[in-house]
Amino acid sequence: MAVRQQLMAEAKAKTTGAKTKKKHWVPIYAPKAFDSTFLGETLVTENEQILTKSVTANLMVLADDPRKQAYNLRFDVVSVKDGKAQTQAIGLLMMPAGVKRLIRRNRDKVDDSFLIRIAGGRTLRVKPVLVTKTKASASAQTKMRAAVKAKLQDAWKKMRVDDVIMESIDGKASRLMRDATNRIHPVRSCDIRELIVVPADRVMSDEMATRMESEASEEEARRAQLASAAAAAGVEDAPVERAPKRRRKTIDEDGPEDMGV
Repeated sequence: MAVRQQLMAEAKAKTTGAKTKKKHWVPIYAPKAFDSTFLGETLVTENEQILTKSVTANLMVLADDPRKQAYNLRFDVVSVKDGKAQTQAIGLLMMPAGVKRLIRRNRDKVDDSFLIRIAGGRTLRVKPVLVTKTKASASAQTKMRAAVKAKLQDAWKKMRVDDVIMESIDGKASRLMRDATNRIHPVRSCDIRELIVVPADRVMSDEMATRMESEASEEEARRAQLASAAAAAGVEDAPVERAPKRRRKTIDEDGPEDMGV
């Protein structure tokens, strides 16, 4: 009987000890590419518990722009430093309501889904959505899908995830897709419906990180060289400024005529 009471007392002590373990709040912040914006906070007992969490934030809040409310950004928590959770961007998602607003009568919605390898050997799942100005044939839609995939693969193959997401937010990805498809069939809008790092490549190894930095540096140097060449060509080809021709005033510009009584 005494042994049984002792065992019950030990079990009760263990249960009581587990219940009295205190929880604490951990704030979560976006990466530097998004100005380390405060994303929220979570209640945990151990900091390690937060490393499995993902956070979604509306782009309108992050960019302080109401026009971007149709998009959400997704972040994964990667570390906890000084009591603050640090994240990395892993995706850009258009909300269903934003997709519905693109659809109109007598137009076609051209969807696609494919994988792209980017800097560091990481893989992105990309889902573009194109809306044509008029009805497009099946063959034209197939060509548009192939053109968009080839264009984005060539543009993003040596870029970081953050840079790819920023290009999509700034509209550069839309312009790339429009340039690739307008010769095939006129398009009204080109958007990225979903852009996300596939689960297997979300955790970066040291080898992937080193490779990513090397490829990203090469891409930045290439872009700087192209920008410098474009600026030099713009100066050489700049037209000679001429004095504007003086335009004759019309009767309406001189004012109403006096009305005699």
